[in-house]
Amino acid sequence: MILPILLDKTKLLPIYVVRIGITRNQYRIVREDGFNSYQILYCVSGSGIFKVGGKAYKISAGDSFFFRPGVPHEYIPVEKPWKTTWITYSGSAAEGIADYLGLGDTAVFSIPNLTEFDLLTKSLSDVFISNRADKEIRSSCILYKMLIKVGGYINNLPQNGGMTQNEKFQKISPVIELMKRKYNEDISLETMANEIGVTANHLCRLFNQVYGVTPLKYLTQLRLNEAKNFLSSSDDMKIKDIAEATGFNGVSYFCTVFKKYEGVTPEEYRRINIF
Repeated sequence: MILPILLDKTKLLPIYVVRIGITRNQYRIVREDGFNSYQILYCVSGSGIFKVGGKAYKISAGDSFFFRPGVPHEYIPVEKPWKTTWITYSGSAAEGIADYLGLGDTAVFSIPNLTEFDLLTKSLSDVFISNRADKEIRSSCILYKMLIKVGGYINNLPQNGGMTQNEKFQKISPVIELMKRKYNEDISLETMANEIGVTANHLCRLFNQVYGVTPLKYLTQLRLNEAKNFLSSSDDMKIKDIAEATGFNGVSYFCTVFKKYEGVTPEEYRRINIF
């Protein structure tokens, strides 16, 4: 086991490693009150059972599980020796990163390329063993890369409706392209839905599952981004012309929406951000 020294400076990092370990013959672990850090554990060989939330999951070679702090759980060896590798981590951004990646309180998933993931773990260990002065921030970068991969694995798991998160993204991508082409036009929800052959309600569900917003709110954000481009690159283009060029129905409505989302008026934004 590698147990890094957690200095006050280390804890300033958004995420940092608490400990890394390889258990060659994993024994039973019962944590009725959960653990005090975030943890990722993956199986190298043998098998075991991971119990959480009243459910039991078989964990074999290439399988992994994640849990947040404070989540009661248990894992038990079945096929011995059950060899596992694990990383525990913490940090001010740990919760937000887990939320962004779609990780719930716990997750069970498969690692498609265990050798590749194992090399990242070894890199993490090698950094701590080294005498590099910047090993804390380097380890944080490697850990972040590992978490991105975990998020990718989770996105490839079937969700409600049988689709993975990546499949949902691919499904609505033609709608995104439609918005990019015609953001300055009046695009109805029905037009967007027809682009991919679904109902308007189904399109809204897909958008909310992928982006956390409705299609019309996404379109509004796209229009605002285009408006900010105009405001930042031109000091003589009239506000009403920018509103028209970006698909807003009238300058008054444009200014109201812009202030709501950006916290400043279009003219104030221009003064601050003109290049």
